Amino acid sequence: MKFYQELTLLPDAEINENHIWSKLYQQLHLALATQMEDGSKGHIGVSFPQYEDGRKVQLGSKLRIFAETEAQLEALAIKKWLQRYEDYIHMTSIRPVPKRVHGYAIYRRYHQEASSMQKARRYAKRHDVSYDEALKLFPQECRDKKVPFVQMHSETNQQKYRLCIERIVQESYQDVGFGSYGLDNQSTVPEF
Repeated sequence: MKFYQELTLLPDAEINENHIWSKLYQQLHLALATQMEDGSKGHIGVSFPQYEDGRKVQLGSKLRIFAETEAQLEALAIKKWLQRYEDYIHMTSIRPVPKRVHGYAIYRRYHQEASSMQKARRYAKRHDVSYDEALKLFPQECRDKKVPFVQMHSETNQQKYRLCIERIVQESYQDVGFGSYGLDNQSTVPEF
């Protein structure tokens, strides 16, 4: 990844930062999906420079969009996609990635495991047993790890869902393409 564009959410007294994240990421997802119409992986990845998953879990207020070439970012035309939110988002011009980076990271979609209660409820319904009987079959698990998320809205079925985003620090660069969220299980983006 040689070029990037940085978006910063601007604080607003009337609108919650999570709401802005939701609108921004929905538009980014649509923009990336239009770039991938032939079904192959995309060439644009994202990172969250202020990402925290320790005691405080947050994405922060910055998003970086990466591409191998400046032309790929220009073709994405993210400014056009976010035009109606320009009062809430500051966007830099396309810039080259600095020569010195701290390392690399994978940003991927994280699917949380169903809790033992959810598994028991599903089992009871499918196998015609009581919920209490089914609950005995599933041991209590420790809580799943907490990762930051963006609240999304499906255009297909109109359902709301959480797009949980996990960061995995890596030592080397790897590019096998990105999905329509700008995330991937193997591809890395530079951290700086």
